[in-house]
Amino acid sequence: MDQTAQKCRSCIFSESCLLPHPAIIHRLADFANGLTLADIPERVRRQGALTLLDTVGCMIAGSVTAEAKLLQEAEDMPGPASVLGSGLRLTTRAAARVNGYMGDIFEINDLTGGHAGIGNVAAALAAAETEGASGEDLLVATIAGVEVTTRIYDMFYPKLKPYSECGMVPVGLPSAVGAAAAAGRLFGLDRLQLREALAIAAALAGWCPAETIFGKGSTIKPMLFGASPAHTGLLAASYARAGLSGPAEILESPIGYFATVARGFSPGEFGTDHWALARPRRKLHACCGYIHSAIDAVVSLRQRDPQALSDARAIEVAMPAYVMPAVVKDGPPRTSNEARFHTRFCLAVAASGATAILPDHSERFAAHLADPAVAHAYARIHIVADPTLDHYHRTIVRVEDVAGKRLESRNDAPRGSPDNPLSDEEVIAKFEGLAGPVFGAARSARTRDLLLAVEAEQSLIPLFEQLRGANDHRPRARVAAALGV
Repeated sequence: MDQTAQKCRSCIFSESCLLPHPAIIHRLADFANGLTLADIPERVRRQGALTLLDTVGCMIAGSVTAEAKLLQEAEDMPGPASVLGSGLRLTTRAAARVNGYMGDIFEINDLTGGHAGIGNVAAALAAAETEGASGEDLLVATIAGVEVTTRIYDMFYPKLKPYSECGMVPVGLPSAVGAAAAAGRLFGLDRLQLREALAIAAALAGWCPAETIFGKGSTIKPMLFGASPAHTGLLAASYARAGLSGPAEILESPIGYFATVARGFSPGEFGTDHWALARPRRKLHACCGYIHSAIDAVVSLRQRDPQALSDARAIEVAMPAYVMPAVVKDGPPRTSNEARFHTRFCLAVAASGATAILPDHSERFAAHLADPAVAHAYARIHIVADPTLDHYHRTIVRVEDVAGKRLESRNDAPRGSPDNPLSDEEVIAKFEGLAGPVFGAARSARTRDLLLAVEAEQSLIPLFEQLRGANDHRPRARVAAALGV
């Protein structure tokens, strides 16, 4: 019998089972350890490359912000790994922290597995550059990390406890475990070492306090979804390589993670028959994913009847009750981070003519709120809980104008979701819109081409030279034009 197999407490695999089973962490580690490029369907490899592209675009866009510059100065630890757009090279973990932070500032990184891309890509880039990995190594490690993250997330998300009950946002731990899988592969860990790396990452992962994400998180908030999981995954892989070990049953134990954040769980997928990246969740809007469905519904109404919203007497927005504590605020936004989690603000911007929420909308939230059209819409938006809506993809927007005319728009699949995906061309255009105003058109195009062809690259040196070089920054006002919205 495998010594790592644990006797069932009350078996999660079968109610009548009396046999031992490997811990969930170990089964996920074995999946990641055994994964080869040949195991991965072409469409999943393509989505893996697009995940790299999309996430790097988010990092580049965030690299020119004031808070990114502050963090770069604080993380003054020279080393082998590149900080995007800065000319800096820091230690492996420091570079991953800075890149992960920059990529989450604008809330436009992907929603696959919660926010799997940002932590896994940050860790994989830093580890790949440090270890001199090939493009194939980087791609397979990224896919392994995203898949591990998403498989953990999918096990408990349908039975997630409200944030107001547990005080946690369940993104940090799954992403840290995934980042350990990505880093462990790139560090060359063997099967047993990778098992320990994932268990250590779960033990060390941050708790992602809901107050920091959805409350008054201030400028430290972007550390939690990308920077901290990437750092933890890299650290865990290093600890496992040195011989340390972790708690194998930390997920499914009665006093483990699932019991903390959810009211139950199902064991999920462990093999190569199911791929999260075959149905990715990407972001079009630079704001919390809980708001995207309502934004798209408002845009749809405005496009159907341009006068309806400008003449609105009332705009009622029905949302699932569980998302409201996160994105329904008492007053107008007071900070850029609050603006990204503020339903009324984002919907008022959409009602006033925007087809997408851009980084500029939160960066200059006060100026947008002062726009008479935005202020008019903001004052008329009322948000209610609807018990028939059970997923953040689902919203209903009802508008009544001054003449009593009523319109309704229901949305069950926001743009970028698995049932309404962004096309490859749209993801590429998003990257160009985010990176172009910072890198310039030529450098942005070279970076794009290298990332999309990463699978075939024997050396990643040309890619990191493009990513690291000094920015050709242009005013952020030009981002909107570059995105074509």
